[in-house]
Amino acid sequence: MDFSTFKNKYILTGKIVVLNALHIGSGREKDDRDAPFISLDDDKNFYIPGSTFRGYLSTKLERFLDSGNGFKIKNNGEELNEADVKLIFGYTNLDKEKNLDVKKRVVAKFLNKKIEEIGEEEVNKNLKDLKSLAGRIHISDMPVLKDVKYVTRDGIKIDRNTGATKKGAKFDYDVVPAGTEFDLNIELENIENYQLDLIGLALNDILKDNGDLFGGKTSRGIGKCRLKDLKMKYVTSDDKEKLKKYIFEGKFPYEIKEQEKIFKTENLSLD
Repeated sequence: MDFSTFKNKYILTGKIVVLNALHIGSGREKDDRDAPFISLDDDKNFYIPGSTFRGYLSTKLERFLDSGNGFKIKNNGEELNEADVKLIFGYTNLDKEKNLDVKKRVVAKFLNKKIEEIGEEEVNKNLKDLKSLAGRIHISDMPVLKDVKYVTRDGIKIDRNTGATKKGAKFDYDVVPAGTEFDLNIELENIENYQLDLIGLALNDILKDNGDLFGGKTSRGIGKCRLKDLKMKYVTSDDKEKLKKYIFEGKFPYEIKEQEKIFKTENLSLD
């Protein structure tokens, strides 16, 4: 596994559509919006931070690849684990990871070995060089596609111990309405085919017609969003003439406009 040379680049674009309403902040008791899920830029336009959607995708993948699952996802017969999330999204302080199998998987990928060939001694030997890794994925901040006005809703705080309403615990929270659209742009560089399939798995729920829960206050029946109009363009280093066109003209030689043809999961199996 060598990131020092250029192998490929993929660009995924689409629109995040709010199906019911999407929470802007975590709630306010006075006049200030706090801990915004959706932020305002300098021109007072709404946008979803790219880091938020990045967190959504990595969390989805972590659930699929959790070692406690009753099933295992494999690539070419090799069992995947949480290390494969780290290899896409990046990581720090691998030496502090408590799961030895995760560390083994990372070391195995970099040494082009199978995980069963890696012992704890070899893990410790390579940890210094593999302590941190930059992510292979970049998600841009997602601007709203047209002007929209937020709506303020009333809320009440519930005591988690008693289940009763807290006295004087009314607060306001803001949402953007159904139909609001945000522009999505994801860049992936130097990834393997199975890693692209994993991104497809992470996007699967939000690509469905009924969407997926996204953002804050989802327990209040809001936060349903759907990803639509997904397209992908890409370049690989296999064809030098097409690569030349990308490098010198910025043109991607390949494009897939039908979203159902983008992800094939042929590189993954379930055990």
